[in-house]
Amino acid sequence: MPGWRTKVRGDVNTARAVRSREGGFALVIVLGVLSLLALVAIVLQKTVVADISATSHLKDRARAEALADGLTRLAVRHLSINRPADGRSGPLRLDGVPTICRSGTALAAIAFLNVDGMINLNRASQALLERVLRGVGLAPADATRMAQDIIDFRTQGDLSLSGGSKLSAYQLAGLSHGPKNIWFQSVGELGQVIGMTPQLLERLRQLFTVHSRFAVVNPNFVSMPVAMALLGGEAAPQDLDVLHSRLNLPSELTYIPRTRGTGTTSSNTYLVRVVIREGAAGFTREAVAELKATLSSDATFMDWSERDSSLYDIDPTAGDDAPACISGVLWLDPA
Repeated sequence: MPGWRTKVRGDVNTARAVRSREGGFALVIVLGVLSLLALVAIVLQKTVVADISATSHLKDRARAEALADGLTRLAVRHLSINRPADGRSGPLRLDGVPTICRSGTALAAIAFLNVDGMINLNRASQALLERVLRGVGLAPADATRMAQDIIDFRTQGDLSLSGGSKLSAYQLAGLSHGPKNIWFQSVGELGQVIGMTPQLLERLRQLFTVHSRFAVVNPNFVSMPVAMALLGGEAAPQDLDVLHSRLNLPSELTYIPRTRGTGTTSSNTYLVRVVIREGAAGFTREAVAELKATLSSDATFMDWSERDSSLYDIDPTAGDDAPACISGVLWLDPA
């Protein structure tokens, strides 16, 4: 039956075509699954590499933090034993210029600064605040307004120096708080002052303190950032001794009256900053310590905080000939 053979042959051909298509579909599915598995493997590999890198960075940072904390405490002990004199404590300056040293595989920058080399946030006059604020880039009118806002924040009373209500100004600005009407407890509280921005606050952190006992600038200790601000930011960064010689401040900004019977002309309080570079990680510790009157390894810590390490860099080449931090820079026995 020719017709039957033709039909059977046609059915066979159709079945073969169907099987061929099904085989093609299966091959496509297999290739898709294999591609997906390859993609997953690549993603997992990258994730593992990223996790290993992140873990390594965390370990480096943890080591950097531990080292910064240890060296900060040793630095304060160094100050207590090697009493500051003639602008130095052992080989270290007291004006904030850092000394580079090494500790194992890490590099450290250790800086001491007598707090009188900074601006007292609670005692500074409006004229001194304005000069500093202009020096960091504020326009004269903005510097005046910000100086008044800072004084309003720390001073009791409802009326602003500009004549309005201090609280209503904060309310109109949409802030949920008003001025504290008491002295600043930390420089960080500047962030609560109306009109303050995070960028401006970070610049001012290097200039202000709440630990100095004086309302003026002590030119014998003034730090590089403060000197630059007082000079109006016009001078390029250079040797601090040169900047000191260029400072010509009016007497009302520098005169320190002697306390009758003591003759004290400086605070016995120091900012200690330790910057660590450990591998690709870094950590910066800042502490403020008040030295006791008698020779002692003890001191009273008044502040202990972490700073943004990106603001304090260490030149990697400085470590080639850097002395050891302990015994080379920090003297833990009386000289």
